[in-house]
Amino acid sequence: MKKSLYKTIYEDIYLKLQDGTYNAGDLLPSEMELEKNYKVSRTPIRQALKELENNGYIYRLQGKGSFASNISPRERWTMATGFGSQYSREWNKISAQTLSVEYIHSKDYAEEFGLDSESNIIYLNRIRYFNKEPLVYMEHYIKPIIPLEIFEKDYKFVSAVGKLIKDEIQISFSSIKEEVEAVAANEKIGDYLNVEAGFPLLKIRRLSYHKNDLIDINIYYVRTDRWKYSINFDEN
Repeated sequence: MKKSLYKTIYEDIYLKLQDGTYNAGDLLPSEMELEKNYKVSRTPIRQALKELENNGYIYRLQGKGSFASNISPRERWTMATGFGSQYSREWNKISAQTLSVEYIHSKDYAEEFGLDSESNIIYLNRIRYFNKEPLVYMEHYIKPIIPLEIFEKDYKFVSAVGKLIKDEIQISFSSIKEEVEAVAANEKIGDYLNVEAGFPLLKIRRLSYHKNDLIDINIYYVRTDRWKYSINFDEN
């Protein structure tokens, strides 16, 4: 059976991504250039690029074109595993840096925790790196029943915050809720993640509970060119 045109184009571009013809961050030829190169109409070109994008091999920026992605592992969640589970075979390439940890006053977050509006809460912000490249910027708002001191012991702790809390004071997260949305990086987040303002990111808001008690509100931003986010649900 003859292979479809778009599949032939897909496989050719895929091989060029693998053999170093296109390196991470490189701009691919425009659709018009690809039409000329492959001597086809625009439809199979767009089909091939769409499939490459869906599979995480390229990413597209409006008005700029298609770029080669870093081919990195896909995040797979069954219930709620930590960041490290997806990178377990490449754990030595993961690092993290705590930027600050302190008590802050936030009426909105205090009330979300069910505390008096004048209560202080813990604020912790961190960056996760893969292969020394910034991948995720995180802001944690933590209920003050957790001792702030456990986050000051090591500003480069690699494990998830939930694991650190469990290891230090034996409080584990029994349920997690997440909301995911696409956002454009502002200047501050762009600086942390080494991308330009306007770069497409995933923004994820995670609520972590011990039994029915909200413990951690984590808002984190993920580079879409470095990380593909997928969720698996098992009925049982």
